[in-house]
This record gives sequence, structure tokens and C-alpha cells, in this order.
Amino acid sequence: MTRYAFLPAFLLLAVACMDSTSSNGGCTASATLTCVTIQDFTFSPASVTIKAGTAVMWTNNGPSSHTTTSDSGVWNSGALSAPGGGGGYGGPTAGGSYEFTFSTPGTYGYHCTIHPPTVSQYAAFRGTITVTK
Repeated sequence: MTRYAFLPAFLLLAVACMDSTSSNGGCTASATLTCVTIQDFTFSPASVTIKAGTAVMWTNNGPSSHTTTSDSGVWNSGALSAPGGGGGYGGPTAGGSYEFTFSTPGTYGYHCTIHPPTVSQYAAFRGTITVTK
């Protein structure tokens, strides 16, 4: 057995670990944090219901920059970069993330300003956060 016999198994394990950490941008959902993925001109999940005091973290896993922008001007993430170093989808560098804590109950619509829903091909690129007491 050569001293490099373990190399294929090590490389396979390293790739698997990279994929698992970059797929959600490091967001781990909890009682006080909800994760939303941006990819393929969609927010996933597109609608979430949370309690007041909960934060939402949006992470861009798509091939281009996106934003998460409140329809009523409550928040604007600015451009969130796409993941880098591994082609259009994913790679060793996670895409940009933005976190916002919702303290006031209500329903908040949002969209991407780079790919606005007023353009027919992006009409479904919207999301809704419903905040309860």
C-alpha cells in the first residue's frame, strides 16, 4: 500500500464537507432565527411566519447577486454576492447573507431590486414574512 492510498477518500470527504457548509451559508435555524435561501430567482421558503423578536437570515446560493428589500422600505440588504470559487452554484466561498430582526407584528412583503417582480420573467421573485406576537 502506498502512502497516498488514503488520498481519494480524503478528497471525497473534503468535498462533501465543503458542500454541506456552503449550501446554507452557515445559517442554522433556531427558535430565534429563520433561514431563507435565495436561488434561481426564488426565495425559499417564499412565505414564513415567525414570532416578534425573531431574525430572518437570507443567504444567496444562486449564480448572480440578489437583494432582499422590503416593499415598504423597512429593510434593504444591498447586493448579496453569489457563492464563489466553484462555478455558478456553490463553492468554497458562501454567498452573501443578510439578517434582520422583526420586532413589530405584521405582514412584510419583499423582493429583489436587481430582478424586480415588475419585470414579467421575475414576477414570482417575491417573499412574505408574517410576524405574530
